[in-house]
Amino acid sequence: MTSPRKDWNVLSHGSAILPSHGREHNLSLVLQTLSDQGALSRADLARATGLTRVTVSELVAELINRSHVIETGQQEGKRPGKPPTLVDLNRPGLRIIGVDLSGIVPFRAAIMDLDGAILQSFSSPKRGATREAAVAQLLELIDTALGQCDAPVLGIGIGSPGVVADRGIVVVAEKFDWRGFDLGAAVEQATGINTHILNDADCAILSEHTFGQGSDHMVLLRLGRGVGCGVITHNTLVRGTDFAAGELGHVRQRAEDTALCSCGEIGCLEAYASIPAIWKSLAEGEEKGQLNQRVAAYLAGAVAPLLSILDIRNVIFTGTPDVVDQHLAQALREALALRSRTARADDFSLSLSEDPEHLVLRGCAVNVRFHELGIA
Repeated sequence: MTSPRKDWNVLSHGSAILPSHGREHNLSLVLQTLSDQGALSRADLARATGLTRVTVSELVAELINRSHVIETGQQEGKRPGKPPTLVDLNRPGLRIIGVDLSGIVPFRAAIMDLDGAILQSFSSPKRGATREAAVAQLLELIDTALGQCDAPVLGIGIGSPGVVADRGIVVVAEKFDWRGFDLGAAVEQATGINTHILNDADCAILSEHTFGQGSDHMVLLRLGRGVGCGVITHNTLVRGTDFAAGELGHVRQRAEDTALCSCGEIGCLEAYASIPAIWKSLAEGEEKGQLNQRVAAYLAGAVAPLLSILDIRNVIFTGTPDVVDQHLAQALREALALRSRTARADDFSLSLSEDPEHLVLRGCAVNVRFHELGIA
């Protein structure tokens, strides 16, 4: 493992901001308003939040002291008197490190700003590591990103395959042979930076919801090494009783399916509709159009009940672009319509993600913003 470094630009700040925390909730409200509306005067902030001007002034002073907010100059206008000073999130002065562990390619990391824009990206030259070797590879990549970062780091976000519980514990990730592994603690011990970890599909749907084709009720279906699914209902990410919501890859639809899955069982959806499985079928000579129909039928069999049960009409489909294209999307749309009345509704939509390459990384930024700033 990489030893802790003392010279990184790291901010000192509190834990997650929760509505029940009173003052912390008001601080979060100010940050959320600035995130949504951009730079505002203190008077405008008071009007937008419903808080008094005195309260807003005190909150802004504390947020400036935390380096979460900065003054950006005077407001332009023709009102008499001294123009008010604008405040905004510290967009130029804070960075987020995101890491995507889910891809077919080796680990990927990025330095991002508070709006999730990719400023610089990195990838590990290695692949296939498991257990302690995978952790060492991850820490080496994070060390590289931190070494190139030119501003204080608000937090580290990681999108991992498998089931990820609260506080960064990976319940199970077959890809790395991690079981009950406290990945968050391992990264924080090595870096000294608050680290927040989510399942990769959950990161992807947070990215779409925040920066892309989001809605209050939506499903994101993601093909990678496995088959992942993120679900948002009533503007809330669904994680499940044991944080395993959306694990479609290990659903077995047909008793006659016997392909071996990476989890050790047979007949799982992942064995037929993941990117490696699709590449294997193409390499064996299966015609692309026929393959699209078969894969779409498998995916629709798993997703259609979910759409009907939850009455969700916005589906985002994403994955490796050379496989997850308009042809496969159209086949999936037709397969869903055969299986679900919801998918035949006039307002039903199935769209390809506009930024599949960076979805997980940008979702990591959303997760860090939520836990460190209380910005939803």
